[in-house]
Amino acid sequence: MNMMKIKHLYLYILLLAGVVCSCDDSTKGIGNSAIAVGDSIPAGAANYDVITRSILADSVYARTSTAYLGRYTDPTFGEFTADFIAQFNCGDNFAFPETIQEITGLQLRLYYSSYFGDSLNAMRLQIDSLSQVIPENELSTFYTSLNPEQYYNPSAKPLARKAFSARGISAGDSTYTTTNSYGGSSSYTTYWQDVKLPTSMAQDMYDKYLTHREYYKDSEAFINNVLKGIYVRCTHGDGTILYIDDIRLFINFDYMVESSSGRVDSIAEGLSMFTASKEVIQANRFQNSERLKELTEDKSCTYLKTPAGIFTEAELPIDEIAEVHRRDTLNSVAITFTRYNEKETSKFEMGIPEYLLMVRKSDMHTFFEKNETFDNQTSFIASYAQSGESGNTYSFNNIAPLISKCLQEKADGTAKDDWNKVVLIPVKVETDTQGNIIGVKSNLNMESARLKGGEDNPVQLKILYTTF
Repeated sequence: MNMMKIKHLYLYILLLAGVVCSCDDSTKGIGNSAIAVGDSIPAGAANYDVITRSILADSVYARTSTAYLGRYTDPTFGEFTADFIAQFNCGDNFAFPETIQEITGLQLRLYYSSYFGDSLNAMRLQIDSLSQVIPENELSTFYTSLNPEQYYNPSAKPLARKAFSARGISAGDSTYTTTNSYGGSSSYTTYWQDVKLPTSMAQDMYDKYLTHREYYKDSEAFINNVLKGIYVRCTHGDGTILYIDDIRLFINFDYMVESSSGRVDSIAEGLSMFTASKEVIQANRFQNSERLKELTEDKSCTYLKTPAGIFTEAELPIDEIAEVHRRDTLNSVAITFTRYNEKETSKFEMGIPEYLLMVRKSDMHTFFEKNETFDNQTSFIASYAQSGESGNTYSFNNIAPLISKCLQEKADGTAKDDWNKVVLIPVKVETDTQGNIIGVKSNLNMESARLKGGEDNPVQLKILYTTF
């Protein structure tokens, strides 16, 4: 046996009933044999070194209804920028009022209830019109490495520019109160930025309606013939990232309405609205500085940084486990990742990821593309424990099914590239009314963590096993 990398190995005796209680059908052993009634079962525990390293995320699959906009430079992670492209939904058989007298304006409104960074920091955004339709069926459209220059003309005149701050005089706001089923109430504030677009653009959209109403029969016709979409980015400023929940385009007009006399002889102001909804494409582009590459070379620890920044990779010691535990059943395999407490280095401290997904490295992209949910077989979720004896940690309490699968692949010769590697990815989860996780998405907020580990400081994999 090669015992070089085993930190310690000790044996103890468990009663048969105790072993049965600690096992489940998902943790199959490497070997099995019949046991006489009344015989004791040799059992034990072992620790193995797990080498971890930081890897660049490059980009992530982000099919989301939230748009991100801004620029922020962090002392640790360097500069991060976020911009987006969006299409607009047109309801089936959309119609303007028949009595429109004049098109009076066009306005884009960006709604957001949260943001990262300085609320009063001076920023400037720019809006361009897309010249190419965004391909809907290409997976690359929803990766955050998207190149907007494929869809708009950088040398063309922008539709609009606007100076703004998240909560400055440029922002509108409304406060809402909600009541829960227990009678309690809470309030939240929604902010928005209004951007005035050329009235001539609104007039052109209306003229197309008058001559080609079929262009407004559905979203596809509208996007292909009326408005392909917009590209929104920040051109000046540093210190704020908006998390935009809703995007609306308003065409304003004067139209005739019925007066108190019963005649259609009064002029009123009206508007028609088009939204960047889930039925059409909204895609984010994230860019990180070269500083992230420098951090991945740190061998004393590993990093997590979102969005689309740094993940932590772990190489599981499958070869050693296979050699030592040929005749054993793996009752549980656990691994815990500990977060370092950081000294505050920035005025606006990033959040701590609440959930980590552990997934095989070969599945780290398809997991999100296929909208999968963790199965506790080859993918697992750990939540951040902030306090208590296990505080400041992410604990994966039993990844034995994954270890068993890797062992089987090694034995039957089906192991592929990166077969013994997993990646830790910060995620957001969706839960049902009972608190069960029913959805997993990439974490796209400004969050980070530095973990104990790295090539110079292995993490411990703890195995409880039974020898048959």
